[in-house]
Amino acid sequence: MGVVSVAHRQHAAGRGRTARRRSPPPDLAISLRLDPFAPRAARHHVAQVDRPSPDLRNAVTLLTSELVTRAVLHDRSVAGASVELVVWMPRETVRIELHAACELIGPAARDPSAESDYDLLLLDGVADRWALDSDGRRACMWFEIDRAQEHGGAVRQNHGGV
Repeated sequence: MGVVSVAHRQHAAGRGRTARRRSPPPDLAISLRLDPFAPRAARHHVAQVDRPSPDLRNAVTLLTSELVTRAVLHDRSVAGASVELVVWMPRETVRIELHAACELIGPAARDPSAESDYDLLLLDGVADRWALDSDGRRACMWFEIDRAQEHGGAVRQNHGGV
């Protein structure tokens, strides 16, 4: 399925990590070989992490698949590039990051002939926050979705209607 390596939270815990970390370790860190099966592999692995609540599962797997598909579509390498998918699923907010070479997901990956980038439209409509961070060589495209929260007795579901 195009998986190069996988590291789940339960396997990464206790490996000499210090307590002075800015954020908790990810629930999933996986390297995916960019091939036609990479989006499917990404969906599968993300759906297995913490078994996201049903109200978020579809939105999270859809957006994750779109980010990986973006990289697959822009992969021009012969050797077969890979991307790193990192997932955090705490109680408040789900955060997904895709790390790759800038030409795969960065601003240069935009298709000037396309009317719009469908993945970006989905991110705008479904994610609560998203961004593309780049240093010119590497890029990180990420999104966050807030989990359902109670407000005054009513449950507010904040996941873009998916």
